[in-house]
Amino acid sequence: MDQAVDSQEFVLLGAGLPRTGTLSTKAALGILLGGPCYHMASVLENGKDHQYWRRAILGQAVKEDWRKVLGEQGYRAGVDYPVSVFYKEILEAYPNAKVLLNVRDPVKWYNSVKNSIYKLNKTATHFPCSWFLRLINSYDGVELAKQICYTVPQGSALGLSMFEAIENGEETAVKFWNDHVEEVKRVVPEDKLLIFEVKEGWGPLCKFLEVATPSVPFPNENDSDQIEISRKELMRSSWIIVVLLPLLALTGLLFLDSSGSMALAILFLIGCVICYKSREVHHLKHKQL
Repeated sequence: MDQAVDSQEFVLLGAGLPRTGTLSTKAALGILLGGPCYHMASVLENGKDHQYWRRAILGQAVKEDWRKVLGEQGYRAGVDYPVSVFYKEILEAYPNAKVLLNVRDPVKWYNSVKNSIYKLNKTATHFPCSWFLRLINSYDGVELAKQICYTVPQGSALGLSMFEAIENGEETAVKFWNDHVEEVKRVVPEDKLLIFEVKEGWGPLCKFLEVATPSVPFPNENDSDQIEISRKELMRSSWIIVVLLPLLALTGLLFLDSSGSMALAILFLIGCVICYKSREVHHLKHKQL
């Protein structure tokens, strides 16, 4: 077994783009490495890391920042954005880490990003959803996720971010994908790199990490449907809380008689209940935005 895997250090760096089975890979690595794996979900769940990612976006992150975000918090691995957009910089802080490049058909990747995380982030960062997320103190992570997805990776041949490539259409997005894959292969030594599709299951991953194959099935965390459900729920609750209830309250103030105060109190209680019940959903089920 590899000595690095026996240690409690950060040992595996994911350089694959989002929507390449990274959520399933995250779950798999948690099993194999016996510790947590960083993912965009971690950004949405944990606000204390935001300062480091904002510095990285500005090109101001140093090696100590990466160690504080990853190693010092006990992460054994990291996949998906924001880790993979800064894989070169993180590799400098962890030169002994192995690198995992998740891949899939690039056209399917384009359609998956466009119809899931891109669509959800656009919804979440515009009215009324952006107002609602601010009300429940969940907007900072959403806005940071947007900034990360609009960050141009170091050495990008097109000079575009992932979301900009998606906005430019399939041809540009596929070129962005292919350029990214070739850049990873150019930067990372062949003996430290695994190019991996989740449909391959445990075999290649276990061999690469030099660990035993688990007896449980390889995780299958396909969250595309859940992302769309979260988006629709976010829109529904946002329109109710930000638009409908204030309009009803204003109507009560203007037109109701002495019973208006009771009506307003009821409306307020309904709003609080909806907001409370919606909060977990609008943490976006710990999925990407």
